[in-house]
Amino acid sequence: MATTRISIAKALRIRKSLKGEIAELTRRATACVAWVEGKRKDFEFSTVDEARKAKVENLVMLETAIARSNAMSTATWQGRDVTLAELIRRQVELKGELTFVASLTLQHGPQRVATGEWDEHRRPVHTTETWSSAYTEPERVKLLAELRTKCEALNETLEEANHRNLVEIDLS
Repeated sequence: MATTRISIAKALRIRKSLKGEIAELTRRATACVAWVEGKRKDFEFSTVDEARKAKVENLVMLETAIARSNAMSTATWQGRDVTLAELIRRQVELKGELTFVASLTLQHGPQRVATGEWDEHRRPVHTTETWSSAYTEPERVKLLAELRTKCEALNETLEEANHRNLVEIDLS
């Protein structure tokens, strides 16, 4: 078994390439699984499927090696050493927080709303409700900017660590 050590960044590029190859082989296998009898097949299903399964196995092994490296490698984040696995989790949650804050519906002041009732002229009856929100729009904009800055710093820390830390992979 020939093993080599490469940066996590390079392993991630290989992973992306493998996923593309698997997608292509999956499309090819789907296209050649059935055919009109008497017509020439472009590809033999069993050959394509074997190649697809081999690429999937390579991907599983590579992702396992990356996960192992992420669990063992550390970087400094906010003044403390943390594993890359923790940084990746924090990145996912931070992106979720950005999405959450951006999607909040803020309402302030009076809003005219239908009551569900009708007047004597068969027109909807409206009332005014006064709304308040936990954030003003300027406060939300400021919070989003802070979250984006934190996300960029986290991404930069991960990127640097991915170039510095190594993954041991089997090249056979």
